[in-house]
Amino acid sequence: MAASQCGADTTSFESVEFAFGHAALNGKQGWVYVAEQHSRALSPALLWAGKHGVESLNILSEIDADVLARRAPLFNFDITVWGVSNGRVTRAIAAQPLAHVNVPESHERLALMIEASGADVVREHGLLTGEVMGLEVCRVLNGDTGDDARLEIGVGAHDRETFQLLHGRDATVESLARVAGIVRDHRAEGSVPHPLNRLAPERMLRHRIVLSPELVGAQQLQSVEPPLIRMNVKDEMPCVALGSLADGAPVVVVCTASVDVDVVAFGADARLRTAPDAELLIATHTNNVTPSIQKLAQLLRNPARFVEVSPVRR
Repeated sequence: MAASQCGADTTSFESVEFAFGHAALNGKQGWVYVAEQHSRALSPALLWAGKHGVESLNILSEIDADVLARRAPLFNFDITVWGVSNGRVTRAIAAQPLAHVNVPESHERLALMIEASGADVVREHGLLTGEVMGLEVCRVLNGDTGDDARLEIGVGAHDRETFQLLHGRDATVESLARVAGIVRDHRAEGSVPHPLNRLAPERMLRHRIVLSPELVGAQQLQSVEPPLIRMNVKDEMPCVALGSLADGAPVVVVCTASVDVDVVAFGADARLRTAPDAELLIATHTNNVTPSIQKLAQLLRNPARFVEVSPVRR
């Protein structure tokens, strides 16, 4: 067993169920082997530890152990993270927060076209996109030669390919504005349920609080990139805003639209990368904050607090 390489006496282990993998107890010491959703396993592991009276938690993972090791010290809890590779177990070294990557200059020139269409310009991890009420409607990619840049219209890769088949590869302000208008109509309050208003609900929430920061008790907010790269536009991942509270104190706001067990660890990681000394607010829709998630927020060395926002009415 991997834990034996860490010096643990596995003969006295008591196997206990853990949703993200395998777990065992050895008195007040807990061992968790992460088998899925690796980067999101820290908060579930801490909840497991609290449920079983664990005072010292060991987490083993084959993937993203360095991310877990970066997040672990943000909690006021004894946590050791181990990386597993090719059957060998070693103490995980914390990954540094992702470095800032500028949007290439050739891509940046297309920002004016996105603005002219009525979409919001979004820059994340070197990628330039356009969003309408939180939903991506276009992105700038390298051209066929790799030296130029082109704007592709659509929600996700398949939608962008379909748009090109129907309308050609050359995007125009007018065509992007038409798509932006359609998306805006579907995402507006009072619109009927539709796939376009079910996608990216956490970014819709961020869009709302950036426009109306008083919803979370802030005086101004702006969108900033998350601590991890979102791989798919249709993947739900908390998103981040930075600004100041009514008293001028700096604040990082992390938005989620679901009961997200890992949002506390994600939020602490976002604060670490964006503004380590700022207050951390976690904004979510009404009734999404459970007692267990509240407890995790207080377990941070610099605790976070939740703000509930009523969802858009459909």
